[in-house]
Amino acid sequence: MKRHGTIAVTIGIMVLLILAEPSWSLTIATFNMEYFSISGPRGYSRSERSLLAQKIEASGAEIVALQEIEGDETMRTFVSEDLPGWSYGGNDTQGKQDLYFIWKSDKIRSIKPLRPRMVEERINWKGSIHKLFQRPPLEGTFEEISTETTFSAINVHLRGLSTRGNGNRLDAVAANNGIRQAQILSLGVLSEKHDDPLFILGDFNTTEPTLAPFPTLKLEEGYSYDDLKCTIDHIGYVNISPESNWGLRELETSIPERSRAGRQHPDHDMVILSMPSFPDRSDL
Repeated sequence: MKRHGTIAVTIGIMVLLILAEPSWSLTIATFNMEYFSISGPRGYSRSERSLLAQKIEASGAEIVALQEIEGDETMRTFVSEDLPGWSYGGNDTQGKQDLYFIWKSDKIRSIKPLRPRMVEERINWKGSIHKLFQRPPLEGTFEEISTETTFSAINVHLRGLSTRGNGNRLDAVAANNGIRQAQILSLGVLSEKHDDPLFILGDFNTTEPTLAPFPTLKLEEGYSYDDLKCTIDHIGYVNISPESNWGLRELETSIPERSRAGRQHPDHDMVILSMPSFPDRSDL
């Protein structure tokens, strides 16, 4: 009888192993790299790029939303020379504030072409017509390779804080805040098209994404924006139930050689969300 009991226990364990769905974890991050370029007098040197690559690797992130990138050539050089084993994709506008994703090639794959969203949307602000997004959000759909679990991410860089060049500072602040709020609401509309786990992350240029139709996670310690010592980089989520073991943190990314006169460069730190366990479809 004892032998039969041992066999039964062994068979039971094997059945559980077969039936159990593979678990998976994910670490996702956002990082405004502050005019990241390899050209011109302020281009990042090889040693400076290498330091940032080390920071990205040390973060433990498997996918990162990047802001303020100067196009494909910059990313091609950065990934091939400083981040081997990573892939990249983004929206090259021929400007200096492009949005990109990078991801670890052995962990994540892109399963749909990355595409900018709401490129042609306009807003009427006090009788003047403006583009809703000067930097259109970048949307991608990805797969965690080992479990074939899919998720989407929208990389954002919302309306800025600057009032430079505007004679009426109060009007400029009101326009910035109003257009940024419209952007956040538009992201909520875009999120409604998703039934998969979705992250909305990036530089929101506000400490509180008020009236956001999706929740954002809060840093318990530190801040992401060095100039004002506050957090304006956020990670929001849709169709996901956060687990108690999820953790949000920031990682200092300033480069000593580029930081002077009391100002850190890059001026943003990485914000990293670690999810040791990820809810399966039945929890969504």
